[in-house]
Amino acid sequence: MLQTPIYRAVISLKIERDQLRVLDFKDVMAAEYSDSDFYKTQYELLKSRTLAERVVEQLNLHQSGAEIRPDNSPAWKKLWNIVTGDTTQTKTQETAPAPDATPASNVATVGAFLGSLTVDPIVNSRLVRIYFDSPDRKLAADALNALAQNFINVNLERRYEASSFAKTFLEEKIAQTKVKLEDAERLMITFRRDQQIVNIDEKQDVLSQTLGDFNAAASRVQQERLKAETFFAEFNADPEASPQIIENRAVSTLKDQRAKMQAEYQDLSTTYKPAFPKMVQLRAGIEVLDKKIKDEIEVARRSAEGTYRVAQAQEASILARLETAKKAVLDLQGRSIQYNILKRDVETNRQFYDGLLSRYKEVGVSGGIGVNNITVVDSSQVPGSPYKPDLQKNLTMAMVMGLMGGIALVFFLEYLDDRLHRPEDMERVLHLPVVGVIPLVKRPKGRETGDVLALELHKDLRSAFAEAYRSVRTALQFSTRDGAPRKFIVTSTSSGDGKTTTALSLAINFAQTGRPVLLIDADLRNPSLHKSLRTDNTRGLSNYLSGSLPLLAGVRTTTISNLFVIPTGPVPPNPVELLSGPKLPALLGQLGERFSYIILDAPPVLGLADALVLGNQIGAVLYVVAAGATKKAHAKVALKRLRLAGVTPIGMVMTKVDLRDGMYGYESAYYYYGSTNEVPALRKA
Repeated sequence: MLQTPIYRAVISLKIERDQLRVLDFKDVMAAEYSDSDFYKTQYELLKSRTLAERVVEQLNLHQSGAEIRPDNSPAWKKLWNIVTGDTTQTKTQETAPAPDATPASNVATVGAFLGSLTVDPIVNSRLVRIYFDSPDRKLAADALNALAQNFINVNLERRYEASSFAKTFLEEKIAQTKVKLEDAERLMITFRRDQQIVNIDEKQDVLSQTLGDFNAAASRVQQERLKAETFFAEFNADPEASPQIIENRAVSTLKDQRAKMQAEYQDLSTTYKPAFPKMVQLRAGIEVLDKKIKDEIEVARRSAEGTYRVAQAQEASILARLETAKKAVLDLQGRSIQYNILKRDVETNRQFYDGLLSRYKEVGVSGGIGVNNITVVDSSQVPGSPYKPDLQKNLTMAMVMGLMGGIALVFFLEYLDDRLHRPEDMERVLHLPVVGVIPLVKRPKGRETGDVLALELHKDLRSAFAEAYRSVRTALQFSTRDGAPRKFIVTSTSSGDGKTTTALSLAINFAQTGRPVLLIDADLRNPSLHKSLRTDNTRGLSNYLSGSLPLLAGVRTTTISNLFVIPTGPVPPNPVELLSGPKLPALLGQLGERFSYIILDAPPVLGLADALVLGNQIGAVLYVVAAGATKKAHAKVALKRLRLAGVTPIGMVMTKVDLRDGMYGYESAYYYYGSTNEVPALRKA
């Protein structure tokens, strides 16, 4: 209610990823990052200090003294000013400075401006909402409109500056590249003139073609030479069998004639002698034919040899021409290496120069186009009602947070509380059955203040207290197969848990069944039963255990029918030794023949060994826990000591349970026994 009303103005901007492309040129500021990075960058630029300084300067917030953010002084100070009527309170550092503002104050003004600004991108869209909070509603609207306009102007200026820088850079690079291109062309022309290269590409093509032709011709003449060499070698080896002679018709004709003459000579040789003229004539003719055949073979040999020699000469000539062509090609290649280097340098510089010149013209054209990728969708209007404080919302949040804090505090205190409060806590933590829950009751009105609680409530059988212990008695009757244990001890974690009251109340309840019940005060360290029953304690259990008293001499009658008691007697110096002796089992054995139930009020477990000794000798133990008083850790240690002594309690009784919440009380009408000022007890059976 004491807060200054704050007005919120809003403006919507549309930020395009790519700007409108009037010309098919690449933008100088073309972004290479993703959409997410682009929009995050734009949002951060909206919150930049440079943009805020421009808006503050444009609106003259340094000099106007306008209040950008509200007074954040403590609420108690505002309340005091209201009570005292002091209206001269000063503004905070977030208020714009006076006309003589220092640079430090200007920085504070810009900081206050940025603190009032909120950028809220709209998910899955290109829209962004910008909010500005201020006590001055007109200032809130004007600040957003100025912010949007300056953001657009800054974006255009950034593009123009980038184009100007690009043009200057390109001009320098074009001048440098032009010089390099001229030098490279000059070197290439000088090299061509020195090497007499007119067109190295065409000449290289001619030499390559010639070299290819000579390679083919050399391969062909080598094959012809190998063929001629083979024929000549075969002819020299066996002229008669050579293909040249076999295929020679003249030689074949001569061989046929010689064969005929030889045949005729053989025929005549059987009749005539060699000196016969005919025989001489035939022999002369055969010799002539042999000579002709040899002459023909010699002609064929010279022909084959000539062919072979010609093939060799042709091969040598072709190979020589081939080597000459190779040398010419290699020489041209050697000279073209430097030429190609110079040529590539010229082409590279020319391409680079042409690219720079083209890009320079593009930048010059695109730099004059004022196309922007940011547009105002909804301009900021003067807000009509305050944005905050929202009193209803604040009260609701305060109530919810207070409720949540209270619940959290309750759970935290419950977590820190190590005490046993509910029966389910005992079952969950101590792992023993609960046989009864005893309510926390106030002393009934009209009763004598000196009466013991158990005796007081015994007089009113309809009381919740008496009903609770009757429930314990009923539960004990179902605790074993043979009914309630005839002998058991009642103990607790520490003193004050209600074990003596429980032992006395159970003894009274068992006596009400008409059977004799013996109640023994086994707490030889702090006896109290004789005070409750107002009986003599000069002789008792300690006298019998020490051997100075007969068996039944310590038994005392009480005002309650069927209830007998053995007090402790004088407090001995060594209770554990007396209880550990053989006389206690003998006493219990003999008394068991005379009494239906024997209940022993034992000392607490923690710090003493008496309860362990009694529990080990008797076996049945009823464990008493006081609600809201017994700690879980102490109860665990006590039960652990009992279990280590070989004793497991038959059940647990929780006393002093506050049942006003109805959680464990008797909700039904037929369980209601007492008057309206008494709290019913939980029935456990």
